[in-house]
Amino acid sequence: MGSRNIPIGGLKRNITANIIGQGILMILSLISTRLIFKGLGSDVLGVIYFSMTVTSFVITLSDMGVSHTITREIAANRHKDAGYVTALIGSTSVLAWSAYLLFTLVVIIAAPLLVNQWLQISKIEPSTILSFQIISAALLLAIPRTLYSSMISGYERLDLWNLTNIITVGFQQLGLIAVLGWGGGLHHVAIWYAISGVAGLVIFAAIAVRLSGFRAWRMSYQWPVIKKNIRFGSHLFINSMVGYFLYQIDRWTISRFLPVKMLGYYGVAQSLASKCGMVPGAVASAAFPALSTGVGNRERAEWIGQYNKLQDFCCYVIIPASAAVAMVGIVVMALVFNYEIVKAAWLPLLFLSVGQLLLGLQYVPYMLSIAMKKPELSLRANIRALAVVIPLAVLLTVNYGLAGAALTTGIASVIHMIFFIPRFSSECLNNRARQWYYKTGLFIVIGGISYGLPWLVLWLVGMGLNLYGLVAAYILGTVLFFISGWFVIGLELKQAISEYLSKFKIQMIRKTV
Repeated sequence: MGSRNIPIGGLKRNITANIIGQGILMILSLISTRLIFKGLGSDVLGVIYFSMTVTSFVITLSDMGVSHTITREIAANRHKDAGYVTALIGSTSVLAWSAYLLFTLVVIIAAPLLVNQWLQISKIEPSTILSFQIISAALLLAIPRTLYSSMISGYERLDLWNLTNIITVGFQQLGLIAVLGWGGGLHHVAIWYAISGVAGLVIFAAIAVRLSGFRAWRMSYQWPVIKKNIRFGSHLFINSMVGYFLYQIDRWTISRFLPVKMLGYYGVAQSLASKCGMVPGAVASAAFPALSTGVGNRERAEWIGQYNKLQDFCCYVIIPASAAVAMVGIVVMALVFNYEIVKAAWLPLLFLSVGQLLLGLQYVPYMLSIAMKKPELSLRANIRALAVVIPLAVLLTVNYGLAGAALTTGIASVIHMIFFIPRFSSECLNNRARQWYYKTGLFIVIGGISYGLPWLVLWLVGMGLNLYGLVAAYILGTVLFFISGWFVIGLELKQAISEYLSKFKIQMIRKTV
């Protein structure tokens, strides 16, 4: 079988579309969140984020490792065993839709208990519980939708996946803005979540059917097919569950021990901080199907070279993204919301940004370990981190509020890195972890100096804490970082970037001629 190369230039369409799309979605999300905050109050905002917290747990629980299994198996087998792919799609469809119906029923029944007994809210209207049930049922449509999106990824059509995700989420956010702009209440918001959720599911399903024929609709359970993937899927499932608690325990402790409005404030900071990993996440997701196809069919030196290129690229872009969130995110919150949210969320935003930076640096290693059928490497690291983080999250949240909760995510990322990277380096790359730590640490140091020095200079002249000063410091820091980082990235990435810039220059010349 011919080798599959994964050049940066080959990923640029997917990555660029993802960045632009996520940027647009972030703006729309900020607008809708502001309207919810202004029109319905901080308690309602907290209730919505709590619904997201509950449903994200259920979605993770119901996935059972299916999503990554589908992507990997379709990518690896679609050209050589169509019958197996058809059986896999049919069997996992039965599992996905059964899980949706079962867990939706459980959440609807448990909703009064969850809202009344768990949340710290002074007065709960019956309509609030009903709205919580509707929103949760709508969000849980992600269970079957994830199946279809995994199929799209397996067929290596990340361009379609990105476009579809942008359209469906954009439709949801624009609708929320319209509903809230016309004076709608929480029940109207809930109904729109349901409408947009069904619409998104239909679109993803239609694209999956288009790519696979009508195999996506053939729900026929075949145990031998599931049995073949059960070991791989079970490791992914356990890892997903442990990872969920590791990086979502902060939301659960906030919802239990702090007023519900604080969960809304935290959700705003968390939403901004999550953009730190947008680019490395896009790179890792785009590379995963190709890695799954080719890791066993290429010379070791070739795919290790591709891995190094991808990892260098992620380091090269995630630090400017994290700096943007940390330096400009506070200004964004001040412009979009009010002083109350800024006061409560600015320090959590900084802690969450650091945690997302450290986590994002591990995206590509994690995807390579999955492609090599070694999910247990991350699982072991997550279990060790979880044993520390659960009691720590309760302690820090109770004593230090939102900042303490946010700090636990950074600690979780550090512990995972300490235990995951050495095993990954040894078992997947056959080298020592110190190479990874040295290079990654060098990127972080360069980033700290590049962004720290301009901000310090502007702070000394009295401009470091206003909008213009922060933006100026960020722009100057980014220029310094890219120049300095150029001498750190590997030769393969330099060549890929140079080739891309040359092609772009030629295209621009042609357009002007």
